[in-house]
Amino acid sequence: MKKILIFGATGFIGKELTNHLQKSFDVNVISRNPDKAKKIFNDSINIVTWDFKSVKTLSKIFSTMDVIVNLAGENIASKFWTKSQKRKILNSRIDIGKLISEAIVISEKKPKLLIQASAVGYYGYNTIDKCNEDSPKGKGFLAYVTDKWERSTQDLETHEIKRIIIRTGVVLGTNGGIFPKLVKPVKLYLGSNFGKGNNWISWIHIKDEIRAIEFLINNKSSNGIYNLVTSQPVQSKHLNQIIGKSLKRPVWLKVPKIFLYQLFGKMAHELLLSNQKVHSIKLESEGFNFLFSRPEDAVNDLLKKQ
Repeated sequence: MKKILIFGATGFIGKELTNHLQKSFDVNVISRNPDKAKKIFNDSINIVTWDFKSVKTLSKIFSTMDVIVNLAGENIASKFWTKSQKRKILNSRIDIGKLISEAIVISEKKPKLLIQASAVGYYGYNTIDKCNEDSPKGKGFLAYVTDKWERSTQDLETHEIKRIIIRTGVVLGTNGGIFPKLVKPVKLYLGSNFGKGNNWISWIHIKDEIRAIEFLINNKSSNGIYNLVTSQPVQSKHLNQIIGKSLKRPVWLKVPKIFLYQLFGKMAHELLLSNQKVHSIKLESEGFNFLFSRPEDAVNDLLKKQ
């Protein structure tokens, strides 16, 4: 049985991934706060303690693992993008990536695979054309962060360590992310669109996100960069309409763009009003099938759990 070590396991995606993978793998979670991790996961998950500083200690841990999954990083939407918060978002990703890379290189027995998290923000916050895995880096803070994030473990390729980069879109799930924040105001008859709501969202259901990562772990031929999004981007106003229809509530309010710019600054451009059309060419060409390709199916499935 493959031994997998997950960084960022207590986050939204990390928790879902950890609980799912334990059905088929020997899953281990690395944490500087083992008590917190133990409260989240059951006894079947091994909690590995590390101070997030010692490369030698980490290399010894890696020597017993087959696969490393790095999802660690400060939440990009939890706080306003002040200068200090932007540094935290960037450094939380770069620092851990470099430590992982250094530790794998000096490990006595090296893991066979590193799955490195990233995001479709790499392509910029306003993609005029549909992007695929070969599309160039775009403009903006998130494009800068994701590029640096990916490069933090790039040295592994010179040491012939297999590395897969997952550029994830907007993940729709009930236990975190944007979906509960969209549903709540609609339930209260306060459903609203940001601006005209014409911006496109490249999204993925949490179940497909987890299944895609598992697919990449198991597929020996998978390598390089993968976009984790469905083939059907959705306009933000359409997504709200689908939620409203399912809940039998109107979506009638509109938040002016100028208000969002004044309140959130560049964060509004890159998160609330980002306009992205991204496709998962490689993932689908290798045989992965989405359970939820249509936004209607994803919303209906998630609302059953509300």
